[in-house]
Amino acid sequence: MKESLTDRLLQLMSDGQWHSTEELVAKISHRFSATQHVLKKRGYKFEKRRIEGQHHEYRLVTSPKAIAS
Repeated sequence: MKESLTDRLLQLMSDGQWHSTEELVAKISHRFSATQHVLKKRGYKFEKRRIEGQHHEYRLVTSPKAIAS
């Protein structure tokens, strides 16, 4: 069975580190932000920061399990 985009994004970002737009496009999809939106509706929280010009990085900061604890 093929892994879903949400599963792939969570697996990649579960390290709590910053991930660039370029990395997310290459490893997830050019629509990674739509995948983040789905996860936000499920209670996940992401941070976004601009690193230079129009370049951004993202990281996962909380999950529904962390909130419930």
